[in-house]
Amino acid sequence: MVRDVLTYLPLISIVATLLLSTSHVDFVFAKPYAQDSKHWDRASSSTNDHGQKRELKFLQLASILAEPELNTNFYSKSYEQELGPAVPVAETPICSLPPVEPYGPIFLDRPYNDIPGCESCTIPSSNLNNCFDNLWAPRPWCWQILPNNLIYTSYLAGPKEPRLATVWYDDTGPSPIPGRRGEQNGWLWDSTLGGRVSVLRYGSTTELHPQGFELQLEGAAFVRLDPEYDRDLRSADYRFGIPLVYGIGRWQTKIAYYHNSAHIGDEFYEKYHPLGFERVNYVRDVIVLGNSYYMYDWLRIYGEVGWSFFNDGGSKPWEFQFGTELIQARPTGIRGAPFFAVNGMTRQELNWGGNVCVQAGWAWRGYQSEKLFRLGFEYLYGSDPQYEFTNTDPVTGKITALNQNRAGIGMWYDY
Repeated sequence: MVRDVLTYLPLISIVATLLLSTSHVDFVFAKPYAQDSKHWDRASSSTNDHGQKRELKFLQLASILAEPELNTNFYSKSYEQELGPAVPVAETPICSLPPVEPYGPIFLDRPYNDIPGCESCTIPSSNLNNCFDNLWAPRPWCWQILPNNLIYTSYLAGPKEPRLATVWYDDTGPSPIPGRRGEQNGWLWDSTLGGRVSVLRYGSTTELHPQGFELQLEGAAFVRLDPEYDRDLRSADYRFGIPLVYGIGRWQTKIAYYHNSAHIGDEFYEKYHPLGFERVNYVRDVIVLGNSYYMYDWLRIYGEVGWSFFNDGGSKPWEFQFGTELIQARPTGIRGAPFFAVNGMTRQELNWGGNVCVQAGWAWRGYQSEKLFRLGFEYLYGSDPQYEFTNTDPVTGKITALNQNRAGIGMWYDY
């Protein structure tokens, strides 16, 4: 018997749900137009007779179907006080619905993407089709949690910028392996696993180049594999940061904190430590001040200075970074567009040496965000961006980075 009850229990539940829903269909299909739902709650729960309640449901459905013919015999003065004054249409008084809040499913008069929010492409003498005509025009500001784009974006050719990326290259620089320092590094595979996201913003909500104040989070692991030796993990640098940024017009400014630490791969260390390789406990905790300016919609220049208040493994306080980018500012569509970027970095611990990275290729930018995907060529010359690979003078203790002279192909994704 219990088995029979359990067998038919789902069918009984469905029937009961349908019966109950008929008495509450007014709340499901009510169409919200404003904020206050208190009047509607009082009206729907008032002690009216059954016929009045059924006609009240019909009135709600009529607000969606736009039916002008309504039965008006049940309207009383109490309803006019609760629901609002009657509006005569074609000599038939129709009582307007009370405003309700959209706590549940709602019906939209037009596609969601066409509805302007706080941002509004609705600037003077403009419409929704002209959102990208002036990327720097002032627009309304509002509070936003987890916006879909960034005020201050990562530098395209920055080797230590958080994103998703991978680069295959041939390095003619010296190998860090003991006993093979005179040999070339050969083919290596560098990948970046991370990203930069916006957490909170008081500013505009435009698809491209929003303005305002913004709190970001950034983090990434910079991993190097050795394809010629079973793809062993050579090294991995880790970075985490909290940028606070401000953008107005073509200017963007950031003040940020980031932590960077360098680590050697287990396979690499086990294999070459007995031969004399020594790891470096390289650590930096840095305060950064950066500025970015768009000379044209497609041309950006930037520079930043970093000061480290905690150093280890030969790290010293000061570092500088600068560069330029040429890339399509608006959505590219399926065809994409070319890009070109140059980044330079110099560090105090290297006696103001550093590296230069150049990238060129093809890029695709999304329509409703600044998400960017790139394919192209990369060339880097100078200090190795993996901070484990350095030389330490046994007498002076001075650190010099192993240089790279590498060229390869890569892909990069910023979100």
